[in-house]
Formats: sequence, C-alpha cells, structure tokens
Amino acid sequence: MSDDTPRRLQSANPALNIRAVTAPEFSRYGQVLTRFDPAEMIARAKAILPRSEAVVYEPSVEALEEPCAFNAAMYREVYGEMPLQVGWCYGQNLRLAGLEYHKGNEVNVCLTDVVLLVGHVDDIVATAAGFSYDTSQVDAFYAPAGTVVEFPAWNLHFAPIHVRAGGSFATLVYLPQGTNEALAHHAPPLGENALLFAVNKWLLVHPGATDLVEQGAYVGLAGDDIVVNPV
Repeated sequence: MSDDTPRRLQSANPALNIRAVTAPEFSRYGQVLTRFDPAEMIARAKAILPRSEAVVYEPSVEALEEPCAFNAAMYREVYGEMPLQVGWCYGQNLRLAGLEYHKGNEVNVCLTDVVLLVGHVDDIVATAAGFSYDTSQVDAFYAPAGTVVEFPAWNLHFAPIHVRAGGSFATLVYLPQGTNEALAHHAPPLGENALLFAVNKWLLVHPGATDLVEQGAYVGLAGDDIVVNPV
C-alpha cells in the first residue's frame, strides 16, 4: 500500500516543500541506510518508550546500548569502531526552534513517522558581527517509521517533528560517545566557539526559542521560525 502521508503533509503545509527522504534532494543533507535491519532495536525501544508532551532527549540510554546485531553493525560499519552512544529523542514537537551540527555523523532510527527539518553548514553566514542562518533555506523531509537516516557532519538538524495530530514522535539517536553532554570547560566565545553549546554540539537558535536563549544558546536563526501542521 502506498503511503500518501507526504501528499497530505504538503497539502497541510503549502509554504513548505515536503519531500520523502528517498527523494534525490535529500542527498545534500544525508542518506537513508537500507542495508541494516533495525526491527530488533525498534521493538526493544518501543517496549520501554516513555510518553511526553515535551521534547525529551537522552544522549545515552543503557537499555538501548545493550548488544544486538544492529548496534554491532553501527559500531563496526558506520562508525568504524569508534566509541558511540545510543540515546533517543521523543515527545511532541511542531517547531524548528534551532539547528545544530556535530563534528561526527549521527544516525537516527525512526520509531514513528517524522518530518525532518534540515539545513547545510555551508549556508551559515559568518561576518564580523557573528553567525546567521536564514530559515528560508531549511528543507523538510518525511521519514516513515522504520527508516534509518545518517546525517553527516555538515548537516544542520534539531528535534524531529511529529506527523499525526495529537500524536508524538520518537527516534533512536546514535552519535560519537560523549556528544551532547555538558561541557567541562568553557572556551572564550570567539568565532565558532560562540556556537558551542555542549560536547560536540554547535547550536544556533531562533530568538523566539526563549527557553534555549535563557540557557545561553546562540541566537543565530534569521527569518520565521518554521511550524509544521500535522495531519
């Protein structure tokens, strides 16, 4: 049975060009990994997934890091035996709010249908006044449940968007070990250091994301904050 969710999302969001992650345009931002079977990990995660109306992110979850064939493949083949962590992001979210990048790849396993709002670090503008990224350059892609997506280091992303009205989203998040943990040192806010928000996490936020601004995140998104209408 064909999935008409992208068409319905596009109809509900005419100002966005929402495409499937299988569209050629997604190659600028990442790739879909089809050679690995995530079914065992998805079942494990769904059995213990909490519910939340807020966006929750946990970088490292012991129950998700227990050995299995999928985790072994991520460690050996995708990360070349670098130390990695397995966490998750879940809850309810319809707003862009910010964009982050890491200096290392990220793999998301979609436990639910999600919309991914993504950008490219090449489109961040650096001037003497600071850094900015125009939200009109954000692209939107639909990823159905079960999709495994790899974001390279040049990808800009943040929390996924839930697709169903009244529903929620959930993704597993694979990253180099230590990413998104609290910084042990605070470098002077010169150049790119101004964006450094956590370990291996450089972040620009929209001025309307007041909770993140109050935490000291760099206000660098210009233009409208993007809000996605669910279906």
